[in-house]
Amino acid sequence: MRFSVTAQSDDCSVVIIFYRADSIRDILGSTVVGMKFVEYINPRSCWVMHTGHENELTKYSELLAVHKCGENVFAANERQLLLLSLTYRVCSIFRELSSDGNNESNRKLETYMQLMQLIDEHYMHERGVRFYADRLCLSPKYLTQLVKSVSGSSVQQLVFKAITKKAVYLITSTDKSIKTISDLLNFPNASAFGTFFKKQVGVSPVNYRHKKNKPVSNI
Repeated sequence: MRFSVTAQSDDCSVVIIFYRADSIRDILGSTVVGMKFVEYINPRSCWVMHTGHENELTKYSELLAVHKCGENVFAANERQLLLLSLTYRVCSIFRELSSDGNNESNRKLETYMQLMQLIDEHYMHERGVRFYADRLCLSPKYLTQLVKSVSGSSVQQLVFKAITKKAVYLITSTDKSIKTISDLLNFPNASAFGTFFKKQVGVSPVNYRHKKNKPVSNI
């Protein structure tokens, strides 16, 4: 990413926030992940000269700076929650400012974001296109075409991504058995869950857990 300051006053101060989402990736909602497609619908939406929220966002950076050196488990959780809150706030601001007056683009984006929110709420039990199309008062065919044009994925693929993300979180961040996880995600049995997970990720749930928990050798 490249950026430059084109003009500044004598009392100008700049706060730049860069962070990796790795530590919160597994708990981010589908609506946040879906925001990356906004730029495809509205390529100019990232060019924002003034948001009106600069002071608010600066406070997040100050709080993160306070907690960056904490080594106990509470400090680590504080950082994670602050990053999560910051990410949602930035997405909220970005969404407010992304309208360019193109009604068709705005309608597509709004429908897509509504779908992502519905997926967040229902993916553990509802995986068919018709359910989401009915909730949005659209035909399954039209919803499928709209989602494909926005994200390049099908509705079912988006649902599967949400299931996989949740599965990864439960496998790596809890000690729940694979059978319990398959029940939580509404699979008929652990075998069906294992087949689904391996198809999405490339390895079985057991091997994925073992791989993630395996200590790194000191070379």
